Amino acid sequence: IPHNFSKRTGEYLESITKRYTFSEKDGIMMYDDVPVFDLRPSQPEINLHKVRLDSATSVQSMVKYIEISNVLGALESEHQYLIFIAGNTLLLDSSDPNDMKIRINKIAVEVATIFFNEAISFVPCFKYADSEDVILFASRNIHYLVDQGGQFCTDYYGMKHELIECIYSEEVLVDLNDEHIFKKYKLSELLTESKTVIHYPDYLLQVPSRQQLINLLDFAIYVRNVSF
Repeated sequence: IPHNFSKRTGEYLESITKRYTFSEKDGIMMYDDVPVFDLRPSQPEINLHKVRLDSATSVQSMVKYIEISNVLGALESEHQYLIFIAGNTLLLDSSDPNDMKIRINKIAVEVATIFFNEAISFVPCFKYADSEDVILFASRNIHYLVDQGGQFCTDYYGMKHELIECIYSEEVLVDLNDEHIFKKYKLSELLTESKTVIHYPDYLLQVPSRQQLINLLDFAIYVRNVSF
């Protein structure tokens, strides 16, 4: 069991090892043939990283780049990183500084800014390399960085937190006596991780679960120019 890490890193490692399947080979913990932990007595310190992803398309929006935290770096490599989001694994390979390779569950993708339609403005997302279908990830580890000018300055942009705190959801629960009860939650208390695929050319939003809808509502408020 890895032991040389900070408390914050330890909590994240415990979280992902419960949800994803790792393997061990010669004292090295592996994920999909990528070495991530050294379990031998001389175990080096385990650190989490942040990565910045810029859009590969020429379309511009107020989101200038995407930053993802809690990223695992591959052992003995400064160019490979693993990101775990909503049951999916993103592998980043920056061996070529001019052409970063990104794969989601071994499928090639790129960061893109897509103009969905007249009602939905430019949206930062992932696009499959061999199609126009796009992927929207929702996660507390993903941060969308905006420019500093106009109405999208950081101070104005901070209203997102005020808006999200004002939205409530009435939940129907069953107590120990099999009685139905209602409980009110803030939307911010119900956020999890999710992955939503939106298909070209109509980009119709077909949300298969209520939880994805909650996450996308938070995403829309956060990015501010998405009208789901």
